Amino acid sequence: MLFVLCAGFGLAAIVCAVQYVLIRRGRFPRNRFLGIATSVTRESNEIWARAHEAAAPWIGRAGVLAALASAIAGAGFLVDGGTANAFIVVSGVVGAGAVLAFKVGAEGAAHRAVGG
Repeated sequence: MLFVLCAGFGLAAIVCAVQYVLIRRGRFPRNRFLGIATSVTRESNEIWARAHEAAAPWIGRAGVLAALASAIAGAGFLVDGGTANAFIVVSGVVGAGAVLAFKVGAEGAAHRAVGG
């Protein structure tokens, strides 16, 4: 379980970091795989860019929380089996915060920015 949490949240942190950097550089094109893709944000390149610019701080926060959750799960490998469960729980809680930061914070900011 620690490996799954460490790898999963680590991957999420990398994806958030890539999105954040591309958005800040103005090089995050519309796509169906990454980002906040709704019928509103897909209307035009301008709306896509405006939505993601508003969401970028939240995407960055989600990435930091995901990296922290991954590190906590990774640290669980260093302890004996009896206390590993505590690392699983803490990593899961911090990781849930990352998901909420993206789903509520980033998507909410994007929708407010484009009136969607």
